[in-house]
Amino acid sequence: MQQTYFSKQLVLIGGGHANVQVLRKLCMSEYRGLNVILISEGYEAIYSGMTPGYIKKFYSLEDISIDLQRLCFNAGATFIKDVVINLDTQNQKIYLKDNPSVSYDILSINSGSISNNLNTNFNKNSKVIPVKPISSLVSNLGRIDDLVEKSSQKKVSIVGGGVAAFELSFALYKRYNGNISLDIISSQSLAEKNLNKTTIYKLKKISKNLGINLISNQVIAINGLEIALDNENKIQSDCILLSTGASLPEWLEKSDLEKTDSFIVINHQLQSLNHKNIFISGDAATIKNAKRPKSGVMAVRQGEILKENLFLFLESKSLLKFKPQKNWLYLIGTHENSAILNYFNFSFEGNWCWFLKKLIDFRFMQKFSFTGQNNMKKKIYNFKENKNEIPKMYCQGCGSKVSKNTLINYLSNQNKNKELSDATEIKFKQNEIIQTIDHIKLFTSINPYDFGIISYLHSQNDILSAGGSVHSLSVSIGVPFSENLVESFYLEYFMRGIQIEASKDGASLAAGHSYQTDEPSVTITMNGSIKTKSKKYLANEGNLIYLSKPIGTGYLLAAYFQNSRLLSISDFKELYKYLKTGNSLAAKSGFTCGSKLMTDISGFGLTSHLGDICQNSNLSAIIYLKSEILINKNLEILKNFESSGYKNNYLSSFNSIEIKDDHPLAKIIFDPQTNGPLLIVIDKEKKNKFEKEFQKNCLSKPLLIGEFVKQEEKLIFFK
Repeated sequence: MQQTYFSKQLVLIGGGHANVQVLRKLCMSEYRGLNVILISEGYEAIYSGMTPGYIKKFYSLEDISIDLQRLCFNAGATFIKDVVINLDTQNQKIYLKDNPSVSYDILSINSGSISNNLNTNFNKNSKVIPVKPISSLVSNLGRIDDLVEKSSQKKVSIVGGGVAAFELSFALYKRYNGNISLDIISSQSLAEKNLNKTTIYKLKKISKNLGINLISNQVIAINGLEIALDNENKIQSDCILLSTGASLPEWLEKSDLEKTDSFIVINHQLQSLNHKNIFISGDAATIKNAKRPKSGVMAVRQGEILKENLFLFLESKSLLKFKPQKNWLYLIGTHENSAILNYFNFSFEGNWCWFLKKLIDFRFMQKFSFTGQNNMKKKIYNFKENKNEIPKMYCQGCGSKVSKNTLINYLSNQNKNKELSDATEIKFKQNEIIQTIDHIKLFTSINPYDFGIISYLHSQNDILSAGGSVHSLSVSIGVPFSENLVESFYLEYFMRGIQIEASKDGASLAAGHSYQTDEPSVTITMNGSIKTKSKKYLANEGNLIYLSKPIGTGYLLAAYFQNSRLLSISDFKELYKYLKTGNSLAAKSGFTCGSKLMTDISGFGLTSHLGDICQNSNLSAIIYLKSEILINKNLEILKNFESSGYKNNYLSSFNSIEIKDDHPLAKIIFDPQTNGPLLIVIDKEKKNKFEKEFQKNCLSKPLLIGEFVKQEEKLIFFK
């Protein structure tokens, strides 16, 4: 079998209207040999064309959002949720806020712009809210609602006078059913050169009819909620929205990419003028000698060229030329199911314009609705930098080890001795130690850094449940068959995730191994020192049974791997947060309150792990199943999906339990868990103390699910 060899790394910064089209191309074609990474600040890419409709409550958040994690899943790309803080073009590195740096061979920047801040500081409690990036406006809608509802004057001021400011004012008017005072403040309202006089007249007339105040003055300062104008007047508002001109985010502003008029200047092939392996599209870029207004329309059209040029560049072929149009169709939504159409000297208004806008918007969004098993026939491209250097077959054994240079570079970056050692002396003060080993394959499209965290926490559960703390660990990392740049990415990301959690335990890395494989994975061997010895399989009658957190990773991951629309963005966020949440504080709470018995719920599911305790304690257990036991309380996903390990768990345990066939939660008891909860056994008299201690440490309540009773015919009774 011929494995894929990765020789180049393509990094996409931002899930803007152009970059998502690159990912869509990868959903329909496979560039073998190319490792693709998307870096985005959020899980959703908000489509700007439908945002006013969302504000008017015509659309749901799901309607206007492109699910970037799902898109990467279908594209075979890695998704990293993080904020870019610096771009080093000389060393071709991207520095991130929370993750290790990412290197690139080719880079596509489509991160959008930010609103000119008028020297205003923004924070989560600010009443001055920028409209750009559009995700900022969407995420702050709840805050705007709160400010309007709590105010007696209910006044919102929009600074800026472009089409976006007018469309936003109409949307807000509709959102609050006209029970709001609106200002549009700008010295140059509707100055876009492509707007004809009739359209401008209509927009101003609608504003007047709705009672929206058009203030033709320059804003010179914003102090709190006071807007100072150039005529020395001041305006007090409850909330200020900045729909001002666009500007670059700080990391792009301070980069060495050539700029003009404070934007990155690019050629007609969408490349930076001074770094040809960097492509920029959308609001952040200005085409040399072809300056155009910043708009979502431009980014969408650039995407059609970008998705071809990135791959043509990698194959050293001639690039396509982007020809920016001088005029384009405007479809501007009003406060009702109506819109204004502007094209050259034509201007129309009516419901049919709104339906045309809806049609165009939904057609664009439909392109990114990949669900179900993606069985579409992909066009295969065998991209390789130098085909003569690629081995005809890949060795196994020690012939598959990661290169020495990659290891030395990684170790040197960690400020550690460059000497490579196969073993480390470990000294234990305690006479008794515990050891565990776990192996987990990387989830498709998941950030390897986060997966390193998940792998560590999953393995740590065995140590915690035995009453120990992690002392040291050995790690084996499997990375894709690849050139140094790609293998370095996976090695560093896996290891940094593991090390960040190990540092919290004060645990040392004793030894490591790395190798190339077609299935990236992590194997961790952990050594623990015992603090409080757990009598793992000896419960007493009347003991209470708690879970440190809900269960359900098996069926939720099954829905993810099967690309189900039932798994919403919010469901995935909850799952992801869960997978990265450890159990150390839960274990501490249990042992502090006298628990002598814990076990972790892992691959064999709740029934198997609990059944072992019952059998060895000569007891039975009564478990009360409620929806709170599910990670996201989503019964519909549980009804339709099950993990590949579910069947084996069911066959090995169903004879020892009693549960009604029609119980809505019946399937969850056989669900295999990744980094699942601890099952904590507590004496009844310690109930209040434990729950109080757990709440203090974990900032959540433990789940009381049942108790142990005298042995009966069945080991476990589910109610």
